[in-house]
Amino acid sequence: MERYIREYCEGFEFSQIEQFSQTVSGIDIKIDIFEAWKEIEGLKHYREKAFVTLIKGDKTYECNFYDEHSYGCSFFPVTIEGKAYLLFRKTLYGFTLLDADTLTEAYNYIPENVKKGEESFIITGVNQLGRLLVFDGCYWAAPYECYVYDYEKKIFASVSTVFGIDSLEKIEIRDDLLYISGYAFVDGEESKAVEKTISAEELNKLISENGVEEI
Repeated sequence: MERYIREYCEGFEFSQIEQFSQTVSGIDIKIDIFEAWKEIEGLKHYREKAFVTLIKGDKTYECNFYDEHSYGCSFFPVTIEGKAYLLFRKTLYGFTLLDADTLTEAYNYIPENVKKGEESFIITGVNQLGRLLVFDGCYWAAPYECYVYDYEKKIFASVSTVFGIDSLEKIEIRDDLLYISGYAFVDGEESKAVEKTISAEELNKLISENGVEEI
């Protein structure tokens, strides 16, 4: 990750452009946003980063975010084994779990591909079905996909691939069921809209049969 951050920032001079504040799960969050432009071979390149401060009572947590974020929906409250966490990503890739009571990092996931200078899945949304986390996002701009994650086993599985949704449109959790909708493709052409209703039991089976350690 250090390599990724170094290459992202190298040669760019950042200046503050905005400050954003919000409260999530009783935690006050302040985000100072910085941007930079640099001309490379006649083309202007943009970079954005942020300095993030979380405060709860007398506890404080600070970190940097790199790459552009949707700051209004960057922090996702989740509960794992009865403990409350905030889930967020510091760069385009991977995620961090922060203990919502102590404001200490409980877990950091960094895809191996990113450590090698390659790209990986970008998480843009998080839902929860029981003990399972459901991620939506993409590998670049599109199409959007859906993954389920078992934190205890540290294993991911592709919901979109197995349940035949090639371009994800919507995810909902209702009545302990996962509802996903989108479009299926046949021979590279868009087909009809597809909707699936999936139980936690089906997702656990999916993880057992198709789980992988990396996305």
